[in-house]
Amino acid sequence: MRGADRVMSGGIWKKGILVVLVAALLLIPQQLLAGRPKVEAAAAVLIDARTGKVLWQVEGDRALPAAGMSQLMTQWLILDAVRSGRVDWEDSVRVGGKKQAVQVSSGHGSRSDAGLMLRADDKIPLNELFMGLAVSSSGEAGQALARYTAGSEASFAWMMNEKAHRIGLSASTLFKPDRAGTADADAQELPGGSRITAKDAAVMCRELIQSHPEMLRMSSVTQTEIRSRGIYLTNRNAMLPDFAGPHAYRGMDGLKAYGSDKDGYSLAGTAQRGDQRLIVVIMGAESREKSFQAAGRLLDYGYARSGSFAERAASWLKLV
Repeated sequence: MRGADRVMSGGIWKKGILVVLVAALLLIPQQLLAGRPKVEAAAAVLIDARTGKVLWQVEGDRALPAAGMSQLMTQWLILDAVRSGRVDWEDSVRVGGKKQAVQVSSGHGSRSDAGLMLRADDKIPLNELFMGLAVSSSGEAGQALARYTAGSEASFAWMMNEKAHRIGLSASTLFKPDRAGTADADAQELPGGSRITAKDAAVMCRELIQSHPEMLRMSSVTQTEIRSRGIYLTNRNAMLPDFAGPHAYRGMDGLKAYGSDKDGYSLAGTAQRGDQRLIVVIMGAESREKSFQAAGRLLDYGYARSGSFAERAASWLKLV
């Protein structure tokens, strides 16, 4: 009987250790990691996509240049227009405007020397312009879509601000006609250009995904063909898992990476693991790499706090 008692005692002891370890993995991320993570950016926000709850933020109410978010809002309005039947994916869109070069992404945010030359008399399929905007942030594609949909960029900007108001974005956020990616881009930067707060950007991404789930499929393709130009554009979001690079993040499936040396590098991204979807916004990082690193760390933090047990354990181990 004594031997049996020892075996039983040993089993209870092992179960006790397991319970303690489980409790530690569940509680430590929420307590010891409460002040983490360290994020090097002008502003950053992490939210739960299901509830909209802010899980972490720094300078979330600070208005910053919003070229990429302006393009996301442009895509939203185009998706609305397609859904309502006002435009069609197969429509031929006259580019209009001056002859300018739009740089084509050649991989993970780098730009090739050869630009995509769009002339006033060019006619490009609407779906190709949309994907050029979604994948490589073509400023001129965004302008052509705005003019085609609303008659002018100014009218389209009014539509963007009306949408922003309807979804509850703050007065700090303001959209103006886009000049990103064109020769007169400097004329539309802060204080005269579009601006948005990181909190508003996260809210906007959440509402966009809920309104148009297909946006995730469109913004997560690693490469898209522009048949009318015989070229391929590569997505700037190096966190997409299919890139399998150093910044690839499991579960990342949208939305947009953008930025410049002048305004800093930003990412509005979302990842889903199991039933848990998180939305992360990084604005004004010193480099594209730092924006990806900050986003990955924030997502790890979010899953360490509120994911499944397995996700909490794996994410916690990456943070400590």
